[in-house]
Amino acid sequence: MNSNVYRTMAFLALLLSMNMSWADAAEKNWYMKMDISALAGSSSGSVERDGLTSFSLFLAADYLERGGLVAGYNRTSISFRNSGGDIDQDQLYLSGRYSLTPDWAAGRISLRLDGYAIDNNDPGEGTGDLRIAAPQISYMNFKKTFYVDIGYATSSYGTSSNVAGDLDVTQWTPTVGFGFNESRDWVQLRTFLIDLSNAERAQGEDSTAALEIKWTHWFDGAGLLGMDNIRLSGLVGERLYAVDPDAAVVYNLADIQTGGFTLGGEWALNERSSILLQFGLEQYEDRTIDDSYNNGYVYLNFGHQFK
Repeated sequence: MNSNVYRTMAFLALLLSMNMSWADAAEKNWYMKMDISALAGSSSGSVERDGLTSFSLFLAADYLERGGLVAGYNRTSISFRNSGGDIDQDQLYLSGRYSLTPDWAAGRISLRLDGYAIDNNDPGEGTGDLRIAAPQISYMNFKKTFYVDIGYATSSYGTSSNVAGDLDVTQWTPTVGFGFNESRDWVQLRTFLIDLSNAERAQGEDSTAALEIKWTHWFDGAGLLGMDNIRLSGLVGERLYAVDPDAAVVYNLADIQTGGFTLGGEWALNERSSILLQFGLEQYEDRTIDDSYNNGYVYLNFGHQFK
């Protein structure tokens, strides 16, 4: 059994031990949540890529909105046409957050640090053994009608057997959000500004920029098809090797994303449990081989709050 499997089993054991101790922790002002999700996608128009599947487990613990920890595991498999070397990837995720509420701020200032450890069997050996650190500082007013953050991520892709030279990636994600319509609507805009140190390993690019727009509407009572809320998002511009701080996803196995949109809805099963169903379509380009294609997917998430 290789070291990657040992690390994954140890991390899952940590998640299990956290879960077993939640019953006692919940009595001490800790709020616990579990998210289990699955994704299935298919690529159309690509000469190489066929499809992908993904499974994730995240466990979160928040203490009186003062701080919190999130631990997660993701398994992703990407299949290629003509049996062209499928890729299996394991991602471990750990995030810590601490919040301050100074009198002058009229809101909450949060300091957050995310860490990713990623291993895979990429034949090119240029996307695995990846470690990423991503700090973020954010502000939300007490009315929850205004939000702003600035995030940063740094990673080194090390040595590839296909292209000479290391690849270092840095990313800035300035973000702003607004609530309106008596807090039934929320709009968030996030810019991905990515610098790439080695254009030969980044399809000829030394930087990319993209804008992501998200809109969420909460229904007053039972909404369309019994939904609690509906979600719509879109991405314009270009991004490569992006780190998504909301979804805790690293696009290390993706080509240059040139656009996309998602549509989803969430159903509240009861006061503590919910299901989110989301459909998406993304556009990509592999400029090394002049390949443009779409990736369509369906995403399902089950969330449960223990207190």
